[in-house]
Amino acid sequence: MTKTFSLAAVFFLCSCTGMRSVQVQPPTSVPSGMVSGYGVEKISGNPERARQAAYLRAMDDLLTHSGPVVVSKTVQDQITVIDLKPASHTLESTFRLRASRMLQPSFERSGIDHGFVWVLLGTTEEEIQRGWQQFVAWRAERVDQATKLFQEAKGPERVELLKASLSLLEDAGAAEDPGMLYYQVKAALDTEFARITQLERFQREFRALTDNGQLVAAQAAVEQAQRAGLDQASYEKCMMELSDRRTQAMQLILAGDDLFREEHYKEARARYERARKIDQDNDLVANKIATVDRYEHEARARNVRETVGVVVPAATRTLTEYFEFKREEERRKREEAERAAQEEKNRSRQAHRRHQRP
Repeated sequence: MTKTFSLAAVFFLCSCTGMRSVQVQPPTSVPSGMVSGYGVEKISGNPERARQAAYLRAMDDLLTHSGPVVVSKTVQDQITVIDLKPASHTLESTFRLRASRMLQPSFERSGIDHGFVWVLLGTTEEEIQRGWQQFVAWRAERVDQATKLFQEAKGPERVELLKASLSLLEDAGAAEDPGMLYYQVKAALDTEFARITQLERFQREFRALTDNGQLVAAQAAVEQAQRAGLDQASYEKCMMELSDRRTQAMQLILAGDDLFREEHYKEARARYERARKIDQDNDLVANKIATVDRYEHEARARNVRETVGVVVPAATRTLTEYFEFKREEERRKREEAERAAQEEKNRSRQAHRRHQRP
């Protein structure tokens, strides 16, 4: 009755929209004793792709008509136990997805009708059961492979092996299975991804701390990363880099000490500054920079005093000679003025005498 109603509805819609009707029933029939499946797909581009889609629809319809799939013997794996009862919904859904590759129907017809591709398949119950047996064996093999990969997932290839194991389980339809293997693999893979993210963040933090000379903080980050799962080789490499940086800073300090003893204060301070840039946590550097600054200041003050001690006496001597010269010059001018006045007085006296003579 439902099929009759659906057929009538299709014919009604086609008549209302002006579209030509498409057969909802196969144009031919399968031989008696076979289970049939029918699929239709509209040709929107590639006809071969439409035919493949119709084939998959027909295969799904065939399995729907065949009724519950049963197993003739007990098959046990890591996820599910199957017996003579009908198969679980998860397994049957997975079997439907792979049926097109495992089942080879003995009867197949296809054609094109008004822009649609139709496919009709027919097979026997025995062939379906044989395909189911092949599926169960294939699934058990996939689960075994996934289990081995999960057990072997160690070392540098752990993530790739876990990915491969999870992919096999998903292909076998274990994602919705009540067993625990799929979820164990997925949890392990999620943990690995979280660990890798944390280690990548540590690498960035470690590099920034070492470049800034914060070696104590960098060492604390290395130890924390080791507790989070940093491999021994990477841990030793980071610790070796910290040791090399501390050694380089001490060599610069010693070189600065040699320059300091030779009173090359500016060059010594440059070595100390480079050492502090490499290792800011070294307590010696700050004290040595303060010491070299004090000595440099004292040396500069001493040089100033010595310079003043040489320049001031010379300047004083020059000024004394200048003032003596000026005094002598004034004395000469004064004597010349007095001599000129006396001569003028003598001339006036002589002129007066000449004037008084008879």
